Amino acid sequence: MNDKIALVTGAGRGVGQAIALALGRAGAHAGTPFRVVAVDVNPDAAQRTADAIMQAGGAAAAQTVDVTNKLAVQTLIYTVLETHGRVDILVNAAHVAPGSPAIKLDEWEWNRTLDVNLKGAFLVSQTVARAMNETGGGIILNVLRPVDAAATIAVRAAREGLIGLTAALAAEWAASGIHVEILEAADPRVAAAETVQRCENRWPVSGPA
Repeated sequence: MNDKIALVTGAGRGVGQAIALALGRAGAHAGTPFRVVAVDVNPDAAQRTADAIMQAGGAAAAQTVDVTNKLAVQTLIYTVLETHGRVDILVNAAHVAPGSPAIKLDEWEWNRTLDVNLKGAFLVSQTVARAMNETGGGIILNVLRPVDAAATIAVRAAREGLIGLTAALAAEWAASGIHVEILEAADPRVAAAETVQRCENRWPVSGPA
């Protein structure tokens, strides 16, 4: 994965953090300028993840963004492109999960859940895909968390929307070399390992950049 730039949203905790750390370790192991951009709405959390990657020998930077804000997302991606010139890997892991049942769920919780879990994935994907179009394609992974009996209606609705979004973008962008896929995240460690494996399959370490 020589000279590849990976951007991970929701990298400050949970599965997003596990994926960012795994990509960082992969970059350190390959001994190449493979860099992770750890993105989170919480600047301290993003920085902690980036610091952990660098302490392990990887290359990383921290960025802060609210993925529901289109202008902020565009500014973030433009900043990354100015610094690194490209984005090869995008992992959409930003996620919220309100606990209110349907009968008590207020409009703000409903909107915020769909905005972060679904709209945010679209906004970041759209902006990154425009850059990928100019640099030969890439990989976009949309993290799909498991649901159980406790999952709220907003979380379930956003999850189903993410499945549909992924299928639609995969079909539309395949001709541009942009692979859009679901990443199951029942176990953060498994999801992290799977992310690295998919990237290595796309760009073998011993193969061409």
